[in-house]
Amino acid sequence: MSRFIYRCLIRLHPRDFRERFGEQMLCAFDEAERTGGAAFLADGLGSIGRQWILRSGLWRWAVGAAITALILVGYANSEAKFERKLIISEQLIQAKRVHPLDKAEFNGEAAEAVAMLARFRAADKKKSHQSHSRQPAPPEETGLTSRR
Repeated sequence: MSRFIYRCLIRLHPRDFRERFGEQMLCAFDEAERTGGAAFLADGLGSIGRQWILRSGLWRWAVGAAITALILVGYANSEAKFERKLIISEQLIQAKRVHPLDKAEFNGEAAEAVAMLARFRAADKKKSHQSHSRQPAPPEETGLTSRR
């Protein structure tokens, strides 16, 4: 009975593969059936899938379907993120309308930012002045001319 099932599994393989390896597979099964052919039946089932996918070019369709699925999932995810960002931005806009900007607090922070910029500029001038004073004197000219 198991030899009949294995022959049926061989018949399910692609024709080119079956014609090339069918007899060898059946011979190997007959030799292994004496010790137990259950592993060959499982291998035969796996071989059918491998042969139809890899040998017939179905793998190209499978890869194409997988890439398409990834693109669609990525697109759906980006749309969902965009919708969440849109909702959050609308909530922030509504919050600003309800709670107007405190002008005194803004003026204090602006004055602090201007003072910080002034300190940076003073430090930059000081650094620039120090680097100019440390420059070595230009080399004395000799009578030789350099090639260009």
